Amino acid sequence: MILLHRITTFLMAAVLAAAFSVLIFLPSAGTLSALLFLVLPLLLGRLLLWRVRTVSFWIFWWQGMFFIISAIVFYLFLEVFWMKIVLILTAAVLLWLYAENLFTFHHLPAAYQAYALEYLSLILALVSIFFFASAGFGMQLFLQLPLWLPAAVVLVAVLLTTLSVFWVSKISLRTARWFVIAIALVMTEFYLALSMLPTSFLTNAAAFACALYLLLGLSRAHLLERLSKSVLKQYLMVGGGLLILIFLTARWI
Repeated sequence: MILLHRITTFLMAAVLAAAFSVLIFLPSAGTLSALLFLVLPLLLGRLLLWRVRTVSFWIFWWQGMFFIISAIVFYLFLEVFWMKIVLILTAAVLLWLYAENLFTFHHLPAAYQAYALEYLSLILALVSIFFFASAGFGMQLFLQLPLWLPAAVVLVAVLLTTLSVFWVSKISLRTARWFVIAIALVMTEFYLALSMLPTSFLTNAAAFACALYLLLGLSRAHLLERLSKSVLKQYLMVGGGLLILIFLTARWI
């Protein structure tokens, strides 16, 4: 049985890569690609032993599925071939790493590396938000959607993502609830502000992900009582530096 679960981790990455490959090389076979994508939530649920009555099942299932959905909607706005290939490789590798750590955590706890899922969940959340925000800005730009619609979806996405990251970090909901709400509201306001800038949707999404990195990282460190001057300086230098770099190198329309 453990062997079957071990295979599931590789199978998830392979199915995701295959589904995207079908979209690229066989665009007429969209039904096949959709069927492959629909297999992924079943494989993820199987890896989590279908313990649907536990909070951990839905937290880990949400993180994996949000990453997959974000990668799919992000793909829809890519036109350059090499960017699509990079997306496939990035999504497949990250999904495999996530599934592999879930497998170790649930099936081989003695071999689980401490804090692996905490840090991986944070990375997966930031990448997912970048993909998702790119799609939001892209839809607003190309489909001329009213600003409130993608902003409302982003609010819910950030709320659930922040909640899941804090939960995986073993921060109680009672302690973190106001941080979760505040981060979701601040990031939604930042999304609205970025929507007004004459920059590309990729630039806006990168800035959005960097801002979330700052808020999540600092809030998480504070709630875990690990916030110090050196940690604060580290986050401000990395996050702030990336934000400055993004806007300095951005192509202003």
